[in-house]
Amino acid sequence: MRRKETKERILEVALELFSERAYDDVSMEEIAKKVGLSKGGLFYHFSSKYELAKEALFYGFEQWAKAIFPKILSAKSPEDKFKALIDYSFEFILDNPKLSRFFLEVYEESIKHGNGLEQWKGFYEEYLELFGSIFEELGVLNPRVRAILFGALLDGLAIHYLMAGEYFDIRDLKKEILEIFLAGRKD
Repeated sequence: MRRKETKERILEVALELFSERAYDDVSMEEIAKKVGLSKGGLFYHFSSKYELAKEALFYGFEQWAKAIFPKILSAKSPEDKFKALIDYSFEFILDNPKLSRFFLEVYEESIKHGNGLEQWKGFYEEYLELFGSIFEELGVLNPRVRAILFGALLDGLAIHYLMAGEYFDIRDLKKEILEIFLAGRKD
């Protein structure tokens, strides 16, 4: 494998393992073995377990964004864009329930290491920009504030689904989100 392919394979395997089990339960040896590398070969690409975990998480989000953002943005009307955003967001939450735990673990590690927080802010700004642009098109008051609230709602739903997904009625939640966030449009 070429270097870029090897690095992507490492990120894919790490994302899979870290999403299934807790950060502390996944070893660099296990990741290396599953990829088909030596532990030293793994450290050639990533300086630490933390760096690998953080890059794997962002890699997963980037892959999702590359696949989904064009679909959302190609919807015909602002309402259709918002509905698509809700649908794809719920699909992501339902298909990746343990990713919320991994997200929180890596964020905690970032705080412990005292670095990488700028990357988190950049990630957050990218999503706020997408959400805000959709709310702006919808003509709601305070689109940036709505974007922040919508992001917080999705994060909270992801955590709640991780803890108690059996209580979720997806159709009711989607309907309520539409009603809440489409209220207050400018006339």
